[in-house]
Amino acid sequence: MEDILLHGLGTTGKLLLAEIFADIRYAVRAIVCDDKYYQEDSYLGKPIYKTSEIEKIFTPNSIRVISTGVYSSMRERYASYLQLKNKGYNFINYISKDAIVANDIIIGENNIVFAGTYLDYFGKMGNCNIIRPNTYVGHNFDIHNGVYIAPNCSIAGYTTIEDLSFIGIGATIIEHRNIKTETLIGAASLVTKDTEPFSQYIGIPAVKIKSHKQTGILL
Repeated sequence: MEDILLHGLGTTGKLLLAEIFADIRYAVRAIVCDDKYYQEDSYLGKPIYKTSEIEKIFTPNSIRVISTGVYSSMRERYASYLQLKNKGYNFINYISKDAIVANDIIIGENNIVFAGTYLDYFGKMGNCNIIRPNTYVGHNFDIHNGVYIAPNCSIAGYTTIEDLSFIGIGATIIEHRNIKTETLIGAASLVTKDTEPFSQYIGIPAVKIKSHKQTGILL
């Protein structure tokens, strides 16, 4: 069993902690919370430390990290991960023991794949992506960095999802689509065409409803 730090205690962090509690591969030694979100010093018996103070308790070469960051902004979640990476910490990929992941996938670091997910063959994934339960991602997929895929999504083969995109619950993306940087796909939408960067889509079929270049993705 490997000792790790959990970075982030929002909804996703709490869900991940619950899953790790039932996983004999890892033991969470402590929780790291970004300073502006720090409110309490423990959760379910695990001590909580501020990001600014964590090096005093656990040095970068003494333990590895899994970072969930915040849910409300893809930019902020990725920046939160980079705070610890820039301090020199190394990260695990957390792949649920109840997920099915092809053995040839090329994968970076700090990716979280929840139970019930199926990642098909010949895919690749960058860093700091989250895939929630019961999602299918088809063969030859290419997921870049900082992507969040909500539960029960169906993503067909040869799909590319670029940096900091958000795929809402129950969305479907047909094959050979390119989801551009910072695209937000609304819940239950059907994506039949490539998207534009920094844009939000919803509907069946999904249509662009607005852009967000200045504000980022705020859900």
